[in-house]
Parts: sequence; structure tokens; C-alpha cells
Amino acid sequence: MEMVNEALEQVERLAQLMAQHGASRLELSDGAMQITLVRATGAAPPAPLDEMPPLFMSGYAQPETAHEEPPESLWQPPALLEVRSEVVGYCTLAPVEIGHAVERGQTLATIEVLGIPNEVVAPLPGILEGWAVESGQPVQYGQTIAYLRPLSEE
Repeated sequence: MEMVNEALEQVERLAQLMAQHGASRLELSDGAMQITLVRATGAAPPAPLDEMPPLFMSGYAQPETAHEEPPESLWQPPALLEVRSEVVGYCTLAPVEIGHAVERGQTLATIEVLGIPNEVVAPLPGILEGWAVESGQPVQYGQTIAYLRPLSEE
């Protein structure tokens, strides 16, 4: 079953790369396994890479910059960390209250894929600032599950 999940993830990544680079056909073979991806002929051309939003980005969210006037203060609030799903499935949130501290490796949610639970864990200690999904909701690869305000790991 794990091989099927890995193969599905690889196909999804290949389809995303095809869309990014405007490829219309991709053929891969590895032993007995052969994958052929073909994009529909009536599809619109892909947007230039500098105009496309990132499909998946881990780490801190970049604060939006104002171009009109300089900020009144140089102090910026700490950036929020977006904890994202690495699989496609149905999400069940852990019983963690917004505003409470979480430890590195603590389970924030479980995403069920073909009956197999996949944990979404806190990548570092922080304060849970909010949920981006609800329990029972289907989630996509790269979709934000929770927002954390990082804490020092001292």
C-alpha cells in the first residue's frame, strides 16, 4: 500500500512539473512500471514562472511589503510558520487549543490516505495561532493545516 502512495505522490509531482514547464507529454518507465502523462490539447498555456504562486513552500511566510510609505516602526511581529500537508486525504485535527504551546514533533493533525493515517507534526516548538482546515475536511498536497508562531528551542 505504501508503494501505491509513493507512486501517486510521484505522479502528482510529475504533473505539477509538466504544468510548470509547459510540457504536453511525459513518459517514464522503471522495470515493469510505466507512466505516461498527457496534457489535454485545449489547455491554456502555463503562466510564466514569475507569475505563478508556489505550489508548496515550507518555512516562514514572508511579510507583505508596502511600497508606498516606509513603516512607522521598524518592529515586525514574528512571522507565522505554515504547517502543510504532505499527502492528499481526509484531515482529523489533534485536540490542541489555539493559543497553546506545542513541542517539536507533537502531532497537530492526522491525514488518512486509503485508510492509512499520516501524522502532521509541529516542525519546531511554537504557539498554535490557528487552524486553516476543519476536522473531516479533505486536504490537498501542500495545503496549509495550521499556523504556528515559532518559539526558541533553548
